[in-house]
Amino acid sequence: MSNKLLGPGQHANACCPVAWGYHCAASRTKKLTDPPIKTPNFSFLCIQNLAFEQMRSLSALCCLFILLATAQAWAQGASLSGIIKNYNSQSLYLYSFYQDTLLLADSTLTGENGEFTFPSTAFETEQGMPEAPGMYKVVLQRNQFFYILHDGAPMEIQTVYFASPFYNIATDSLVVVEPSSAGLFYEFQRLQRQLNIADHWLLQMMRLYPLPDPFHIEIEQEYFKRYEAMDSFIQTEVESDSLAMLVAKAFYLPVNPDWKQPDPWRDSIIAFHYFDHFDPAIDFYRYTNILSEKMHIYVKMRVNKKDSYGQPVMDEKLYSGAAIDFVNETAGNTRTYQYCLNYFLKKLDKDHKDVAFLHLYDAQLKVEGPDCGLADGEEDVFSWAREKVSVLRGVHVGSTAPNFELIAGELNLHNVKSDYTLVVFWATWCPHCTKVLPELKKVMDDISRDYLQGEGEIATVAVSLDTSYTQWQSYIKQNELTEWLHSSELKRWKGDVVKRYNVYGTPTMFLLDKDKEIIGKPITVAQFRELFELRVKNNTVDK
Repeated sequence: MSNKLLGPGQHANACCPVAWGYHCAASRTKKLTDPPIKTPNFSFLCIQNLAFEQMRSLSALCCLFILLATAQAWAQGASLSGIIKNYNSQSLYLYSFYQDTLLLADSTLTGENGEFTFPSTAFETEQGMPEAPGMYKVVLQRNQFFYILHDGAPMEIQTVYFASPFYNIATDSLVVVEPSSAGLFYEFQRLQRQLNIADHWLLQMMRLYPLPDPFHIEIEQEYFKRYEAMDSFIQTEVESDSLAMLVAKAFYLPVNPDWKQPDPWRDSIIAFHYFDHFDPAIDFYRYTNILSEKMHIYVKMRVNKKDSYGQPVMDEKLYSGAAIDFVNETAGNTRTYQYCLNYFLKKLDKDHKDVAFLHLYDAQLKVEGPDCGLADGEEDVFSWAREKVSVLRGVHVGSTAPNFELIAGELNLHNVKSDYTLVVFWATWCPHCTKVLPELKKVMDDISRDYLQGEGEIATVAVSLDTSYTQWQSYIKQNELTEWLHSSELKRWKGDVVKRYNVYGTPTMFLLDKDKEIIGKPITVAQFRELFELRVKNNTVDK
């Protein structure tokens, strides 16, 4: 078994569960932004009926063959087996989901009668991914496919292959043989398909037809009938934590706002109840293509606002506000939290919504409380976002360091006369800082003696994140750091200078040249020394 990333143009969200209505019924992959597919015509109904008739006409001999093949497959440790009518000796691919990536889990060829088997090893996870129940996609030729939910139990299915350019016969014809409980998932798909048609077609038809028209009454009755069917399905299994019900609850809308009201109002009501039955922190959702789709829909609903003139409200913080609320729902699951936050940050970055990006970043990644930031050796999965913020706030290498006052009305950073300036952010409550600062002082003394030799000058500006003036000043005196220039707003992480320099951990250092341009951002004292020595070797001391 081998796991391979999708090639260019392939994406896990290509056939998202929310599109199991008229989108999933299509054989080609679609996004929610694509135009709706036309309703089935007479030709399709004939094709569909033919497919069902072929399922019914399986001979007794063929059925016996299925049973024998299935028994043999299960004896060999099969997790998924079955027969695909009209799909003899053809390629079959099994894909697994992880976050927003589709991975090739296994492939096989069907037999002379369309029988196939995927062994249990095809469902094993690799490369540090913990074993967990998840959603899988089985792909046939001509973009025909169907989904399965795998919880470790063997599963047997039957379906029909028909190369329709518009409809997914493999999904529409699928029948679960064993276990019977697996059929719950496909019952939900059927109801969701009907509900999607109600939302995209019947809703608009009700709004177009005059209320007194008899046909309007029929449409409205059918519209509510489909919602009632889904309500009944959910309420019957509402206490169940089966995989099928986790999928169903993710897309279940416990409220159906008045269809006569404008969409922005309706969306606001639905968004308010978005997490009534859906808990995005559940591990299972990370092994499906559900999370990214749910994030997309939630933001779309939250930003659908109109002003008093009926025009869309153009406020980037609507996007970041929605992202913050969604991410907060995942706070109990570190991996899911990181994935969702990364998803939103990358989406805002791609859409060039810089105000929203900074708002979300500050809300989720700015350090709060007596925290030094990342621990030694801890991987920073948001390093790309921190660099992006540094660019947005003008504190990247090559930019001029933001100016700030050191002595009110008398001295600021840009007035410091020196060939080099090291700006270091620290705090007495940071144990790493209290260890590093004496080491830094020794290195600064060595640099002045060995490299500058009285012909140049290097200044140290120490910005403290302390809140206690007494503790701050006491540490400076006890460690003989009085030769440095010191500054503190006594506001911990909320200080203006800390925000402007995008400080997310202590200690944080910036090395400036004589023009106060940032020439390096060393992480450790050793890196600072290496950076300075390299600077001296490549360029004489700035004068």
